Amino acid sequence: MELLACFSPVLWDLLQREKSVWALQILVQAYLHMPPENLQQLVLSAEREAAQGFLTLMHFLGQLQVPPSEEQALGRLTALLLQRYPRLTSQLFIDLSPLIPFLAVSDLMRFPPSLLANDSVQQSCREPGDNSLEQGQGLRPIALPRLAAIRDYSPGMRPEQKEALARRLLAPELFGEVPAWPQELLWAVLPLLPHLPLENFLQLSPHQIQALEDSWPAAGLGPGHARHVLRSLVNQSVQDGEEQVRRLGPLACFLSPEELQSLVPLNDPMGPVERGLLECAANGTLSPQGRVAYELLGVLRSSGGAVLSPRELRVWAPLFPQLGLRFLQELSEPQLRAMLPALQGTSVTPAQALLLLERLLPRHGLLQLDSAALLADRRHYREFPWSEQQAQFLWKKMQMPTNLTLRNLQAMGTLAGGMSCEFLQQINSMADFLEVVYMIYQLPTGVRGSLRACIWAELQQRMTMPEPELATLGPELSGLDTKLLLDLPVQLMDRLSNESIMLVIELVRGAPEQLLALTPLHRAALAERALQNLAPKETTVSREVLETLGPLIGFLGIESTRRVPLQILLAHLSQLQGFCLGEPFATELGWLLSQEPILGKPELWSQDEVEQAGRLVFTLPTEAISLIPREALSPETLERLLEKQQIWEQSRVGQLCGGPQLASKKAALVAGVVRPAAEDLPEPVPNCADVRGTFPAAWSATQIAEMELSDFEDCLALFAGDPGLGPEELRAAMGKAKQLWGPPRGFRPEQILQLGRLLIGLGERELQELMLVDWGVLSTLGQIADWSSIQLRVVVSSFLRQSGRHVSHLDFLHLTALGYTLCGLRPEELQHISSWEFSQAALFLGNLHLQCSEEQLEVLAQLLVLPGGFGPVSNWGPEIFTEIGTIAAGIPDLALSALLQEQIQGLTPLAISVIPAPKFAVVFSPTQLSSLTSVQAVAVTPEQMAFLSPEQRRAVAWARHEGKQSPEQQSRSTAWGLQNWSQPCWTLALTICFLGSLL
Repeated sequence: MELLACFSPVLWDLLQREKSVWALQILVQAYLHMPPENLQQLVLSAEREAAQGFLTLMHFLGQLQVPPSEEQALGRLTALLLQRYPRLTSQLFIDLSPLIPFLAVSDLMRFPPSLLANDSVQQSCREPGDNSLEQGQGLRPIALPRLAAIRDYSPGMRPEQKEALARRLLAPELFGEVPAWPQELLWAVLPLLPHLPLENFLQLSPHQIQALEDSWPAAGLGPGHARHVLRSLVNQSVQDGEEQVRRLGPLACFLSPEELQSLVPLNDPMGPVERGLLECAANGTLSPQGRVAYELLGVLRSSGGAVLSPRELRVWAPLFPQLGLRFLQELSEPQLRAMLPALQGTSVTPAQALLLLERLLPRHGLLQLDSAALLADRRHYREFPWSEQQAQFLWKKMQMPTNLTLRNLQAMGTLAGGMSCEFLQQINSMADFLEVVYMIYQLPTGVRGSLRACIWAELQQRMTMPEPELATLGPELSGLDTKLLLDLPVQLMDRLSNESIMLVIELVRGAPEQLLALTPLHRAALAERALQNLAPKETTVSREVLETLGPLIGFLGIESTRRVPLQILLAHLSQLQGFCLGEPFATELGWLLSQEPILGKPELWSQDEVEQAGRLVFTLPTEAISLIPREALSPETLERLLEKQQIWEQSRVGQLCGGPQLASKKAALVAGVVRPAAEDLPEPVPNCADVRGTFPAAWSATQIAEMELSDFEDCLALFAGDPGLGPEELRAAMGKAKQLWGPPRGFRPEQILQLGRLLIGLGERELQELMLVDWGVLSTLGQIADWSSIQLRVVVSSFLRQSGRHVSHLDFLHLTALGYTLCGLRPEELQHISSWEFSQAALFLGNLHLQCSEEQLEVLAQLLVLPGGFGPVSNWGPEIFTEIGTIAAGIPDLALSALLQEQIQGLTPLAISVIPAPKFAVVFSPTQLSSLTSVQAVAVTPEQMAFLSPEQRRAVAWARHEGKQSPEQQSRSTAWGLQNWSQPCWTLALTICFLGSLL
C-alpha cells in the first residue's frame, strides 16, 4: 500500500500525459498482486477522496489500449467496484462503462439491475397492490445515459456478455414488461435486443419494431428474432417491393420464397436483390440447401451461366455445390478458373471436383498426369495446391540432380513438397540441409508425414558429426521461425530451452490451428512441457500462467489440471469455451465443475450456473447432465447452449479439434423438453420452433410422425442435415416427406437433393422407383454413408437399369458419383469395371470409408494392379498408396507384408484404420509397425490393437510417441538408418542447442 501510494502519482502522471502502456501494466499488476484485504480496504474507502481518484484512474485505464494480459485484472477490479457501489452516479457509471467489456460473464450475471437505473428509480418503490408496471402504465424514470454508454461500448463485448446484460434488462423491477418499453429505451439497448431470449423478444409489438425500422438491418438478428421483425416490417401492399427488400438489408435473408416473389420476383442473375441473397449464402445466413437458394439456382439455370462473365459468375460460388454437372459442363474454362479461388472451403461433390480438375487440369489422376507438359510450364503450376501424392509423382518425373541450389528449389513452389527422402539425405552441408528444411516448412501445402519423419531422423543422425562442423553455420539462419520447433518430435520436446518453449507458446496462441494439426499425444506433451517452463512441479498454477498457456490449457493432464485453484478455473470458464479440450482435461473439468467452489452439484444448478457453464456443460458425464433441474433449462437456454456447441463444431478450430460424440449428452440435456413431465402424460408433439430450439434427433419417431405437416416442412432442412437420426426416425421423417410430395416415384431431382440422408428411410421398392439418372441425384445418394447392404444394391442396380449402362461402361465420373453405393455391386460385377477408369476414380473413392466386404475390397484392389492400373504392388511408390486411400485395405496379405518402410508411410491414416483387425495383425511385423509415422500410429484402432502381439503393440506405442519408448528387440537398421534414441544425452542437447541458436 505504501509503495503504491508513493509511486502512483508518478505513474498517474505518465498515464495522463503519455498514456504509457508500461505504466498501466505496473499499476494493474500492483493492484492485481495486492493482498485481497488491502484491495478490499482500498475499494471500501468510498467516502475518502482517494477512492474517487481510484475510480477516476479506473476510468482512464479503460480508455487505453489494454494489453490482453491485463484485461482480466481490469475486469476483476471493475467487478469489485460495481458490486461495492450499486448506486453510482450516472456520470461515474458512464465513466466506468469502457471497462464493462473486460467483465467476466460470471460478474455480469451478478450485475446489479440497480446500476441501470437512476437514484430516483431506487427511491420510488411500488406501493402494495400497485400493478402499473404489469399494465404498462406509469413507467418509472429510466437511465438512458447509462444504457447509451453500454450501447456505445457494446462492440467490444463478446456475445455471451451481451446475453448476460440483456437478461438483466428483463428484471421486472427495472423497466417493466417488454411490451411497455418506450422507443427511447429500445434505442438505448438496441445492441442487446438480438441477445434477448426469443420468448421475450417475441413480446415486442409491431409498433415497437416499426419504430426502429432503420436500425434492424444492422442489428445482427438470428433466425427466430429476424422472422418476428419481418412479420412487422414486410408490407406486401407497398408498390416498390425492390426498395423494401433493399431497406431490409441482411434481414431479407430470412424472407420465404413466397414473400420474395410477392415483393420482387427473382429473375436476374446479377440483380441487386439476387446479389444480396448470394451474400447471405456466402456468410452462412442463408442455407444453400434451403428453398430460397433453390429459387436462386433456378434463376441461374434459366438464364444460362454462359452469359455471365467470369467475374460475375464468381458471386455464385456459395451455391456451387448445388449446381448439376450439366450446368458446369456448359461453362468455359475461363469461367471455371475464375470460380476456383472462391470455392475454397465449399463442400463440392466428388463428381463436381473431378469435373473441375478434368477441365482445368486435363490430366489429373497419377496415370493421367501429363508430367512433361506440366513441367515444361512449371512456372504456371508452381503455386497450385498439389496433393502430396501428385507432388511426389511429379518430383520423380523431374529426376532432380543432387546439386540443386536453394534458389532452384524455391522456384519450384509447392512442387518441392514432393521431395524425396533420398534427396534430403544427399545434401552434404548441414547449413544447406537446414535451409531446405526451413523452406519445406514454409510451404502452404504442409509437410507430409513420411517427409517429416525423414527430416527428424536425418537431423538426429547428423548430430553425431563433430562439433566444429556446427560452428561454420552463418547467421543467415537466425530467422528460422517456430513452425519447426512446434513440430519437434515428442522425444526431443523435453529438452527445449525455456526461450524456445516460450516462442512455441506464442505461436500456438496466435495460430491454434497449427497446434491442432498435431497428434493428441504431441499436443499433450507440448502442453506439459510449456507448463513445466511456466510453473515448476508441485507449485500452484496461477491465473497468469493459465492466460499464458492459452489453447494449450485444454491438453494438460489430470495431475496438472488439479494444480489449478478452483476459483481461478472458474474465472477462466468463458475462455475455455473457445478452446479445444483433450479427453483427459475435459473429463477432469467435468468433475471439477460439479464441485462446490465452482458450480456445485448439477442437481442444484439454476439458470445462472447453466449459463456460466455454457457449452462446457458437455464435459459433465451424461448422468450428471440428466440431474440438472428442468427449471434451469428453459427452451431459450437450451437453444443458446446447443447453438453455441453447433457454432463451435462448425468452426475451423472445432473441426480440427474433433472430439467425442455428444449424442447421449445432448439427449440428456433436452430430455426435460422432449419427454413428458410425468409418466402418465403423453409425449409432447413438437412444432418447428421446438425442433429448432433442440435438434431433430432429440425427438422420437412417434413425435416426428405426429408433427403438423407445415411444421415439418419448415424444418425439413434440419431433419435432412441431422446425422444423429436413427433408422426409425428416418422412416418417420420420410413418411412426412411423402405426405408433402407424394410417392417417391414422383420426386423431382431438387426434392431428392433436399431430402439427402432422409432417403435412407425409404423402403426397397420405393428406392427402386426413384429417378437416378440426374447427376446431382446420383452424386447425392453416393455421398450417403449409412445405406444398408440391401439399399446399396438397390441404388446401384436402379441406376444401371435406368441409364441402360453395363458395369464395364462406367467411366471414372460415374464411379466417383456412385461413391458409397459402389459397394452395392457384387464381386463378380466389380471385376468388369475398367481398371483404367477405376484408377482415375480411386483418388476420390479412397477418401471414403467404403462399406464394402473384404472380398469386394480385394476385387477393387486387384483392378489397380491390372495393365490399365498402376501395375504390380511391389513397384508402387508411396504416392500411389496415398492416392488409392482406403482401397489399400483390399491388397492381399502377402503383398502388404512385403511393403517397405517408404511404402508403408504412404498409407493414409484412414486406410490403416479400416484394415480388418485380424488382417492387420497378420501382415505387419513389429519392425514395419515401428516405421509408422506418429499420425499413422494414432490411427490404429483399439480393435486392431487387441489382435496384436505384445511386441507389435510396443512397436505401435513407440511410433505414436516418436521413439520415446523402444519396443523390445527393435531392429536398429531401417530403410533410413534410424538411430536408437537412447544415444548419449550430449547429442540430443547439441541438437536442441543448435535449434535454439537458430532462433
